[in-house]
Amino acid sequence: MTEIPKHIELKFYLTIIGEIPIEEFENWIYNDKEIESVLSEDYYLELVSFNYKKNGAKYELVNLLSEKYIDLGEYEKWKMLNKFRIALKRDENLPDILREFYDLYCRGYVFLNDLGLGYGLMVEVPPSANYKADSWEQMNEIEKKELIDSFYPQLDFDIKRAINWIEKGKIVLTGETDEIGHYEYEDLRTENERKSTVWTEVGRDDKTGFKAFESNLKILKEQEKRLTTIYKKHKWLSVLRKLFRI
Repeated sequence: MTEIPKHIELKFYLTIIGEIPIEEFENWIYNDKEIESVLSEDYYLELVSFNYKKNGAKYELVNLLSEKYIDLGEYEKWKMLNKFRIALKRDENLPDILREFYDLYCRGYVFLNDLGLGYGLMVEVPPSANYKADSWEQMNEIEKKELIDSFYPQLDFDIKRAINWIEKGKIVLTGETDEIGHYEYEDLRTENERKSTVWTEVGRDDKTGFKAFESNLKILKEQEKRLTTIYKKHKWLSVLRKLFRI
């Protein structure tokens, strides 16, 4: 497989997953002079002479690009590591990256349970006991800062842990999806490495397999404490009403 620049790999990848239409890809191949200079003569001629109008052209093109021009697994690995490193910068892109981790978790990357289901979902839907806003966009700047700050230093540790899994080959990304569009990958982590740092199991039913979890994140612990206090208060008022028939 030939080595090509990442920005050209990106074009190939977006074409493979359908985000760039085949007509747009064809025009790009004909008009971009850089492609001719970075690809071997045989590879370039193969793309220029390809019949983009024939029946089944998209299917054949996808196979051609994934077999000769781009390693989907390596590209997916590069993309994921890039997202992690952007998240480590803790800049204005962080909230969107965390929400993207939640989306990726829902689309099959279950190893992102802490980053996606833990932090990402909380950015997507702020804790109701702490904030009146229903979404990140509805929060004011003070609330946004408070929420993000509450994730640290644990978030930094969890991002670095995920980077280590991928760099050490504990999580092997394939760049492929199953029949319902969920991402596929190999999980070679030990049982201990799979343990969540965000969630702690507090109970289980061996008959049904149901498990109950408690969050370790400070902001959710505060929410849980508030809800428990409210519950106890209301329960006590209920007892008083029964005793005194009020």
